[in-house]
Amino acid sequence: MKNIYTYKVEERHDEGSVALTLHDIDKHAIKVTLQTKIKHGSETETYELVTFGTKMYKGADLYLQYKEENEVGQTQTTIKHKPDETILLRNGAIKMRQLFRLQEATNGHYESIYGRLGLRTTAKKIHHQWDEQAKQGKLVLKYTLHMQGSEPGQYEMTISYKEEA
Repeated sequence: MKNIYTYKVEERHDEGSVALTLHDIDKHAIKVTLQTKIKHGSETETYELVTFGTKMYKGADLYLQYKEENEVGQTQTTIKHKPDETILLRNGAIKMRQLFRLQEATNGHYESIYGRLGLRTTAKKIHHQWDEQAKQGKLVLKYTLHMQGSEPGQYEMTISYKEEA
C-alpha cells in the first residue's frame, strides 16, 4: 500500500537566514540522537545531543526537524536530505546554512551572538539509511570544514532517528 502525504513547505528569508516551516498532515514524531566528532590534528572531540523532533518526506526529499538547546538559547534545526545533497539549516540562538555535496566545496555561514563566520565544507561521505521494519534511520555526513581564520577540521555528524510510537 502506498502512503499519500499532504504537505506545504514555506520558506522565509529574514536577516540573511532561511527557515523552513513544515506543515504536514502526516508528520512523524521522532527521537533524535545527534553525534558529532571533530578532529583537529591529533585531537578528537565528541559531542552528543538527544532530543525530539519530526520527520517527513516531500517526494524523495527527507526533512528532519528538531530543537537544540545550549547556553545561548534555543535553535530550530532543519535538515533537508536529497539523493545528491544535504542542507543543514539552523535558526534561533544560532543561525547557520550549509549545503553538503559529495566531493564538492560549498560555502555557507554560521552566526551566533559572537558574530558571523564564513564556512566552506567538502563532503567526503553522505549516507542515509532507513529501516522500515524498525522505523528508524541514520544520516551520516563526513566533511572537511574550513571556518574563516582557522585550520580545517575533519567532522563526522551522525543523525540517528526513530519514530515514536
